[in-house]
Amino acid sequence: MATSAHTRPLSERLADLAQRAKAAEDAFASARTENKQKLEARIDQARTAVEQFKQRIQEEAASASAETKSQWQDLQNRIGQRVDQIKTNMTARKEQFAADRANVRADFAEDDAAAALDDAIGAIEYARYAVLNAAAARLEANSAST
Repeated sequence: MATSAHTRPLSERLADLAQRAKAAEDAFASARTENKQKLEARIDQARTAVEQFKQRIQEEAASASAETKSQWQDLQNRIGQRVDQIKTNMTARKEQFAADRANVRADFAEDDAAAALDDAIGAIEYARYAVLNAAAARLEANSAST
């Protein structure tokens, strides 16, 4: 006979909870050093595990009392709100990252433009010096020939 999560002794459920918490901690530690592709795969695996857990609990809840069903519905709503909040936060972080990248690109473009302007100013100053130097040389040449 299969036992549901609610008929298992609390000590087993606490041990399972501790094991899951440790797995989450290990996943977080690994995720900090993984590339984006591996991290996205890990997120997909976690999402699948949540969906499987949700399905299993729904199956168990189908035979539960009205009070248990109400508690389950409350739990589902809280989890759903947390997942929605995580998705919202991820979207906001992605948008902020994109905005930060755009700002960095704009800063580089402005730096390039400033450098080009500095080069242009330098060229104009050199041209002014060269023109004045040429005029002085011409004046000196004209004075020497007369």
